[in-house]
Amino acid sequence: MNVLLVRSRPTKLENTRLPKSLASEVGYVMPLGIASIAAYLRRQRIAVSIIDAEAEELSLADLKSRMANAKPDLVGITSMTPTIHDDVKVAAIAKELGAKVVIGGPHINAMPEDTMRIFPIDFGILGEGEYPMLRLVRALSDKEPLKDVPGIIYFNENKKFIMNPPYIHENLDELPFPARDLLPYQRYSSIISKGRLATVCVGRGCPFTCGFCFKQPSDKKIRYRDYKSLVDEVEEVVNRYGVSEINFVSDSMTVKENFMVSFCQELIERKIKISWIAATRADCVTPKLLKLMKSAGCRSLRFGVESGSERILKLMGKNLDKQKIIQAFKWAREENIETFAYLIIGYFSETEETVRETLSFVKKLNPDLLMYNIATPLPVTKLLEQVVDAGMVPRDYWRNFLLDENYPRIPYLFKDAEKWVEKAYREFFFSPRFVLKKILQIRPSNIRIYLKAFRGLLRLKGQ
Repeated sequence: MNVLLVRSRPTKLENTRLPKSLASEVGYVMPLGIASIAAYLRRQRIAVSIIDAEAEELSLADLKSRMANAKPDLVGITSMTPTIHDDVKVAAIAKELGAKVVIGGPHINAMPEDTMRIFPIDFGILGEGEYPMLRLVRALSDKEPLKDVPGIIYFNENKKFIMNPPYIHENLDELPFPARDLLPYQRYSSIISKGRLATVCVGRGCPFTCGFCFKQPSDKKIRYRDYKSLVDEVEEVVNRYGVSEINFVSDSMTVKENFMVSFCQELIERKIKISWIAATRADCVTPKLLKLMKSAGCRSLRFGVESGSERILKLMGKNLDKQKIIQAFKWAREENIETFAYLIIGYFSETEETVRETLSFVKKLNPDLLMYNIATPLPVTKLLEQVVDAGMVPRDYWRNFLLDENYPRIPYLFKDAEKWVEKAYREFFFSPRFVLKKILQIRPSNIRIYLKAFRGLLRLKGQ
């Protein structure tokens, strides 16, 4: 059986948290999920290929031509809710070519039955995809019972909707490194990275319960890789792919301090010279750990700050003390680690006063970089429950969105949220302090990155 895995190219970017003018400039990161599935299938001698239409900026017509040349029997598509309409156009092409279609990723996990009933999809995968894809390929090839394939959803011969329990891979070290050689790896970069970027998975699962985040089945069980295996993968991406920087994929990389200490020490002992960035929480770092991380190559840490209002932080379920956030940013600066703050404007029950609290808190934190997002109640989140119960969003909004790709964007939860985000961006990025700092940091290697970010900021419509 010939398997083709696809990441589609988003066209409308509706219902995303990021302003459209910036969304087109943030760069492309590797689709690690399908690259990991490809590696797992390939290890079992199954023919597999990948098309990353987003990174290659392929039109739908070009993608169709590439898919036809691949002659797939099974097409796997990764999907998020804001991109679902582009993803199902790819599914329709696959069906036209005579292939079966399977969809994985956050969206199908959030809305499994509605998605399967509305769109031309044969199977969905709940949970993690490596082993279920292998079992599905074998079932289709050998005509084995689909009921024995873990994690899949489908309609049986009686048109009954079948949903097998989500699959979670317990031991991540059993998985091969992602098949980056099947990706256009020269095209991956980010406006927050320096040079060619690789993403590397640290572990899976998240112990926190933020109200704006959809918890996939795989998020509910925390698993870290063996630190030596992780360093082995770092060596591979550095030596084989010539990357300049690694973005470690984890909701909070420093949750397990013992793991981080062992990992950093291993990087240092092997004398691997690589710049890296990671996401974490302000209450999951210490001065001693940050010092070690800096010695091991850590250049930047991305902190989920979200709000400067204690009331909004509590509503989000963030459970994070503002003083600890201030302290973490101070410690990181002392180690010369760049600080990046993620913030949300327009949350449930936001007021002009709480927005101004956030803007003032940002000035106190003095981050090196930041990203403001507009609160968007995604499917199966606590935030969606709150706004539906408050009558701010129709209960069937996301189903209507699936039925009509031109359905209006989900309502903003705070009047003029977009204008406030634009104002916040301008207030930060066009401040004399920030502009002077960036001028002093300009090097030939980063001019292009700065120009892309500046172009996106100039397209903001705010005053």
